[in-house]
Amino acid sequence: MRYLEDYLLTDYLAAKKSLASTLHKIEQAIISLEEKQSAGRNMKAQLTLSKERVKALKISLALIDREITRMS
Repeated sequence: MRYLEDYLLTDYLAAKKSLASTLHKIEQAIISLEEKQSAGRNMKAQLTLSKERVKALKISLALIDREITRMS
């Protein structure tokens, strides 16, 4: 298991870019799921899962930003 101290600034920057991209894609998927839900399809489980993923990604990005600030 690697500790936070074992990662380089470049590792954090790459992870941030990847997670931000994933976050954007999930947020776009949520819009699509909400449209389907409005059209009468049951998308509740997918919406809940996607929203939980958004929350987890935002927490991860905040922690990465904190570590980038600490290292800079």
